[in-house]
Amino acid sequence: MDVFEAIETRRSHRAYKSDPVEPEKIDRILEAAHWAPSPANGQPWEFIIISDPNSREHLVDLSEEARKTGNIELHGFSYVRPIPQAQPGESFENSVNRYSVSFLKKVPVIIAVVGDPNPPIKPVGPGRVQDGYKYACAAAIQNMLLAAQALGLASLWFTFFDNELVSRFLNVDPDKNLLALVCLGYAAGTPPTPGRIPASTKVRHYQP
Repeated sequence: MDVFEAIETRRSHRAYKSDPVEPEKIDRILEAAHWAPSPANGQPWEFIIISDPNSREHLVDLSEEARKTGNIELHGFSYVRPIPQAQPGESFENSVNRYSVSFLKKVPVIIAVVGDPNPPIKPVGPGRVQDGYKYACAAAIQNMLLAAQALGLASLWFTFFDNELVSRFLNVDPDKNLLALVCLGYAAGTPPTPGRIPASTKVRHYQP
């Protein structure tokens, strides 16, 4: 599978088989993440692998707690299709309340992506981008999703959680930032192809 096929066929999966994922595939996915670009090659990421069933179930409990308190790291959650299963005229709050996170219990492997605002290799100078580590971690996550697709695995960039609660549960360093949970496993179904606005409508040629 070439990179263009992986990009166009990748989907966000919320239904997984219970089949375990081969450790060598997880290693390849993490290696792909580690080759992502980053400011000054700072490599400001860390990864926590979660595969224990009890831990996955606790993540579901924490996500449900986040739903009650409203402390959800949405990170573009409004773009989930459906939003979730939103009905015509339904408020965003109601759709969030009906969004089920129980599928996390069946995800064989979940990888927490943690960003380091102060990596060992620091960009220097007045032009330093304070959020550069977040952009780098986003690139690493994209590499993970595409690598998973190339290896025949389903994946999901998951952010429906309370950052503080999940960070505490995973013992994330207080000086670092939990950015996402990446779900990995074998698909138990095929999500519908999402719509795309024509790329030409998002491009313009600069004319001085």
